[in-house]
Amino acid sequence: MKPLRLVPVFLLSLFIIVYSCHKSDVINQNNSAAAALNKSLMLQLVNEQRTKGCNCGTVYYPPTTTVTWNDQLESAANVHAADMDKNNYFSHTGLDGSSAGDRIRSAGYNWTAYGENIAKGYTTEQSVMAAWIASEEHCVNIMNPAFHEFGAAKSNLYWVQEFGSR
Repeated sequence: MKPLRLVPVFLLSLFIIVYSCHKSDVINQNNSAAAALNKSLMLQLVNEQRTKGCNCGTVYYPPTTTVTWNDQLESAANVHAADMDKNNYFSHTGLDGSSAGDRIRSAGYNWTAYGENIAKGYTTEQSVMAAWIASEEHCVNIMNPAFHEFGAAKSNLYWVQEFGSR
């Protein structure tokens, strides 16, 4: 009869191991989604696209100048990405009625031109950039030669790019 007493202990041990493995998979997925934006990679991807040119829809945009990283534009992007994530919405208009231009100016960037790209659901910089390039309006922002500075942010699966010129 003693071997039967080991069965419940064995099953309990097996359950704990399986639960622990599943729990760590969920945690790793959440950490992957919440991982911070790789700023240097995002800037590299934007500038690679700008320097090689591309079609945005049916319009060809020739190679253009690179953009430089701007912390104020990053701050504006971060505010909007975090707000969309926290309040579970997806729009260029903030819940307070703010536009991208309002948020950029509030971050201290006195723009003469700006553009904003938003996305939701992507897990890597490469995948979100591919989606933006495949979208005519987003692609035009990336390729716009009027923009000289750039910032971006990510909050979980919400992504924001801000482009600007002073």
